[in-house]
Amino acid sequence: MRNVEDLARPPFAIVPDIDAQQVGREIVACFDRLCARRDRVLAAYSLAMTSIGVAQTAPLRRAGAAIAGDVDGGVGAGVEDGYHNGRHFLEVALSAHYLARISQLSAERSVRVVTAALIHDFHHDGSKSGDSPFRLEELSASRAMPYLRDAGVDPVMCEQLHALVLATEPHAGVPYARACLDRHAGRPNSAPGPDVPELLARHLRDPQLALEAVLLAEADVLPSIGFTVAHGQKVQDWLAAEWGTQLDAADKLAFIERVSPAIELAAFFMPNIEMLAQAFRRQIDAKE
Repeated sequence: MRNVEDLARPPFAIVPDIDAQQVGREIVACFDRLCARRDRVLAAYSLAMTSIGVAQTAPLRRAGAAIAGDVDGGVGAGVEDGYHNGRHFLEVALSAHYLARISQLSAERSVRVVTAALIHDFHHDGSKSGDSPFRLEELSASRAMPYLRDAGVDPVMCEQLHALVLATEPHAGVPYARACLDRHAGRPNSAPGPDVPELLARHLRDPQLALEAVLLAEADVLPSIGFTVAHGQKVQDWLAAEWGTQLDAADKLAFIERVSPAIELAAFFMPNIEMLAQAFRRQIDAKE
């Protein structure tokens, strides 16, 4: 891999003269190049850290690199032939990196959100949350904490990362983070509900963390939608394999229509999302 060239292009850099659909194609190409490597997650995380400008000796980078290396070795790597696996980890981490660039986050905040993206599905077991909200997110955070402590990551940063991971829980965590961001921005909305893990309430007190939580949630959903039509179809096929079921164009369109109206920080990619929605509508129409 030619690192210098990669760091000058998406998802590591913003190139002003290319549109969202070209950015999407370049991001998917980057995903594919990295996934051809045996050290795919470590390579992706290391490139992101270098792009941000984080020293290799920084505690959070060392912790993240240790986690990424173990994932590449099969530890906490999720469902190999499904959706939640090393490829998903790197896709979300690099999507978070690009959104951090768009949002002009500082280096410290960018490292935090990219590392949270790396660990958000660590040790995912392939099951759905079901009647146990936050179970998978608590699992991921708890399995990541020893790496963070061993690397000397500050306890406050550990709690912030834990809070960010909790905010990726789709049914309660993501809406809570969005409600917190709305409140900080002075936008009218329903008040964040009280029945959430205590650490998640950090987002109600910290405007910066709330924004990072929403950014992370959108970085998680973007690869689930897909950056190109082909990418969108592939991720749906991986999810179907993980769940042991069949998912068709109507399922994909329903997912896009459910999650896309809330997208805010990733609005740059709305042309891509609209393109995917149109493509799956055409597939449905062709079958009728």
